[in-house]
Amino acid sequence: MSSQLDPGLQPQRTALSWGRTGLSMTAVALLVLRAGIQEHQPVFLVVGALDMLCAILFFATASWRRSALALDKIHAASTGWMAGITALVAITSLAGTWLVLS
Repeated sequence: MSSQLDPGLQPQRTALSWGRTGLSMTAVALLVLRAGIQEHQPVFLVVGALDMLCAILFFATASWRRSALALDKIHAASTGWMAGITALVAITSLAGTWLVLS
């Protein structure tokens, strides 16, 4: 995999999008956790905790990208790392959808 520096504005937009996604995932996680507490449903609590984990991963990635941008050392992200985060988000999204529809 190439490790060329990206001279355009794409790295800044990507760092900002990771932060926005982390913020929206936090809101969803808090809503699911609240529903789990009010309805006394442990499944909601597990899904909410996984959503919160996703949000933390998004914030960590955004922080890493911002610090790398400050040092002018932005490289392409690892496909394994991105695939793992994507799979975790997809699984928690499917679990949340199943909970809502059941």
